[in-house]
Amino acid sequence: MDSTVLKPAMVYFALTFVLFVSAYLFDDLPVFLSILLLLPLILWCKNYLKKAKLSKEPTVESRETMLFWVLMLFALALVVRVPFVMLFGAPYEKTPLVYLVILTIVLVEKTDIKPFGFKTGNIIKSALYGLLLFSLLDLIALAGIHVLTSVFTNQRMFHSFNVVAFLISMPFMTLCVGISEEGLFRGYMQTHMQRHFSVATAVLLQAFLFGVWHFVWHISPLNLVDMTLRIASTFFVGVMFGYFYSKSRNLVPLILAHGLWNSILDGLTANPEAANAVMMLPLLSQAAIIVVPYALSTAATFFVVKKSIREI
Repeated sequence: MDSTVLKPAMVYFALTFVLFVSAYLFDDLPVFLSILLLLPLILWCKNYLKKAKLSKEPTVESRETMLFWVLMLFALALVVRVPFVMLFGAPYEKTPLVYLVILTIVLVEKTDIKPFGFKTGNIIKSALYGLLLFSLLDLIALAGIHVLTSVFTNQRMFHSFNVVAFLISMPFMTLCVGISEEGLFRGYMQTHMQRHFSVATAVLLQAFLFGVWHFVWHISPLNLVDMTLRIASTFFVGVMFGYFYSKSRNLVPLILAHGLWNSILDGLTANPEAANAVMMLPLLSQAAIIVVPYALSTAATFFVVKKSIREI
């Protein structure tokens, strides 16, 4: 086998080993180490892309070959993701996954990373797009859930917002979680799939894999109901993010929105009394508290993306 094909996997598992050891020895070190380990990739990539003769379009022509690489990267990612989540309760596979995706594109497929959405131009516009997507899809839903919980139970769903927890969470959630998951599912998978399937099919396929990707959080202890709900909810997010990517062709807004989404959840302090009160409501009322806000946010997001979002 060509050694070039093996290099991404070798680097991937080497970084995995380093993070695994650090997670075993120290509780908080993997978070900071994950961010720090992105720097060598950034520096190498910046230098290599300047001098290498790379294709400006994805070079995988066969549908079968494309699906092989998509499923191969997905399987490799899960091989590392499952033990990290089960043993440490944390997604420390993110930085190795960033390396795996980037090195596969550049070294194996010999393609520039820009066609896969890794673009740094128009950064202000990209950031504004990300803030818009986050506001439409997440803030509207959270505000709706908060208001409806208050109407149905006369209690606030969220006690307060911890700014410090949000700021501490943001770098890892954006630079590691955001780049890795958006790079794999929207950047790598959807970009390739759109060359062989319709946009709608490509969006749905990557969203399905994105949903399955999140089953790991409910393996131990096994909870099939929560697992199904997690897969369904992240499939929904994958569809909306995939639709946005099909219009913008840029991962930066999605990476920012992804980081904000996860970090906001880390900063919010939920009210357990309100949650218990919601659980005592009839099922139809419980469903309304969740479904109505997300239906509104989805409709608003779809309308704005369709009418306003253009390639960046």
